Amino acid sequence: MTNYLCRFPDGAAGLGLLVLRTCYATVPFGLAALLPPMAVGTTVLRVIAGIVAVLLVSGLATRLAALILGVSILATLPFSAPLHLLLLAAHAGGCAAMALLGAGAYSLRARRHAHRGIHVQTRPPDRGGTD
Repeated sequence: MTNYLCRFPDGAAGLGLLVLRTCYATVPFGLAALLPPMAVGTTVLRVIAGIVAVLLVSGLATRLAALILGVSILATLPFSAPLHLLLLAAHAGGCAAMALLGAGAYSLRARRHAHRGIHVQTRPPDRGGTD
């Protein structure tokens, strides 16, 4: 029996991660839209939002981008309307899941690493010595 441990989940799990990454790529722009238009550093934060979105869609540095997005979501919680609190908390949970799971097989990182997997061979138990 061969157990298979994949570094980049594919199949339905990999497709789910692709959909999750693509959907969460719009969240940084929503957070940037919450900023007042004349605030100091608004342009820099919007550029950072674009970089995070590109990293999520492409699958490069997905864990780091998900952590940055999750922290920025948590930072906006005190300034959001009561109606948005649960939605933003759910987004923070989704970012945590994405940071734990990684990019998946349908990402540029998986292509760059040639979609490597780890095969683990199990040995049958020793039945005693046959001298």
